[in-house]
Amino acid sequence: MNRKLILLLAATFSIYSVNAQPGSWRQIGGAGVWANTLYATSCNGAIFTIEKSGKLYKTDPATGSWSVLNSASYTNSTMLTGGGKNLFTIETDGSLYRTQPETGNWMMLGKKGDWANTLTGVAVYGYLYTIEKSGALFATNVNTGNWLQLGKPEFANTVFLFEAGGNLYSIEKDGSLYEISQSSGSWKKVGASGAWAKTIAGATMNGKLYTVESSGALYVTDLASGDWQQIGKPEFGNTRFMMAAGQKLYTIEASGTLYEINVN
Repeated sequence: MNRKLILLLAATFSIYSVNAQPGSWRQIGGAGVWANTLYATSCNGAIFTIEKSGKLYKTDPATGSWSVLNSASYTNSTMLTGGGKNLFTIETDGSLYRTQPETGNWMMLGKKGDWANTLTGVAVYGYLYTIEKSGALFATNVNTGNWLQLGKPEFANTVFLFEAGGNLYSIEKDGSLYEISQSSGSWKKVGASGAWAKTIAGATMNGKLYTVESSGALYVTDLASGDWQQIGKPEFGNTRFMMAAGQKLYTIEASGTLYEINVN
């Protein structure tokens, strides 16, 4: 084997090794393509975004290729979340809509305006869990739109709401992480108080919580124990959205560029 070929193979291996390190990331699609994104989520292995134009887009996270899923106006949407086989939006008038992620067909669920005071929400196995300004936690049947309150109205300070392994998890304003029972609304603290105070974005994948802090540091948390560790270098301070899709982690930066993050 000649010397030039050996050097080329060595350089290729070196580049691959660096790129394969936990916390390394690579650009997907064109730079700045998602600069006008208002809301982002994942569902069925794809990434979905609502743009300033009001259009709903579907992106293949493997290639960055995208298409308009629904040209109807989502301009009045205040929340977008994906779960199970559907996407869910809540409008400025408080109405809840379900969108089929393959066809773009959508329909209103429940009564108009019933979700007017919603702060955040996440879909879990046939239900949409939402928290209102009053602190009340609600579970909505995504097939009928019928809802019921769970537990006491104790969640007014919730900033982030996640799902992992069929359980709910919240990060509160004081930075504490809680596990919430889907059946009773009771909750228990996970990990140290205030450990997630600087979180700016997060997503769950394979039973773990991944969060980015304002310092740019990326962390993975064991949701059973609350133990966490940093992944890679603190390079994620410009993250606007974080999603897990197809067993991989993705971010959309303030620049509007989409990245895939290696977490293993």
